[in-house]
Amino acid sequence: MTEQEIFERLAPLITEVTGIPPETVTMDSVLVTDLGAESIDLLDLSFLIEEAFGITIEANEFEAQVRERIPGGVYERNGCLTEEALAELRKAMPEVQPRHFAPGLCAADIPSLLTVAVFVHLVQRKLDQRVEGPVHA
Repeated sequence: MTEQEIFERLAPLITEVTGIPPETVTMDSVLVTDLGAESIDLLDLSFLIEEAFGITIEANEFEAQVRERIPGGVYERNGCLTEEALAELRKAMPEVQPRHFAPGLCAADIPSLLTVAVFVHLVQRKLDQRVEGPVHA
C-alpha cells in the first residue's frame, strides 16, 4: 500500500477515537497535542489499526525497537533516555523532528511525539514485513 492509501484508511480511525473533524487530520498532526488524543485513545487507535490492516502493534513499539537495537546498552538513566536511546529513537521515528529527541526526554514523553505520519509509516513497515517475511539479523 502507498503512504496515501494508508493515510486515507487511517484518518477515519483517528477521527473515530479522537472525535475531531476529519479535515483536521494531516500527516504532520501530533496525536496528543494537535488532535487531543489521550493515552487510552492511542491504545484504541492501535487496536483499530490492527483490525483494519491485519498487523500487530506492541504497546511500547518504539521502545521495544530501540531496546533491541542497543543490546547491553542503557536505555534509561534516572528516568530520562540515554544519548544512545535518543539516537536510536531518531532512527526509529524519522518523521519526528530530531530536536524533539533532546537530553531530558523521558520514556513517558514518547507518546506526545507521535504524529499521524509516524503511524502511517509504522503501518507501511509492518505491511512490508508481512509481505517480505521477518528480517533476520
